[in-house]
Amino acid sequence: MWKTLNHGENVSMGDTLRYGAHSNSLVSKDELYIVVKIEQHYFEIIPKIPHENTTEPRRKVVRYLDIGYNLLVERWSDQRGS
Repeated sequence: MWKTLNHGENVSMGDTLRYGAHSNSLVSKDELYIVVKIEQHYFEIIPKIPHENTTEPRRKVVRYLDIGYNLLVERWSDQRGS
């Protein structure tokens, strides 16, 4: 199930993310991403299924400060009922 990432919540390596419907981002809302690098103030994601014919950069940097304010990010969780 998809859960909205709240401001102040951290991600883990390998998490599957997507941008939420009300995100101010210019990226596709249907594309899935995987977290590939974590730093103190940001994390990096790449598309789960890379597109061959695109001019978009492969890696995207997401600042933790932007989550909840400029970006709506959702994380996939296999845990049910939590």
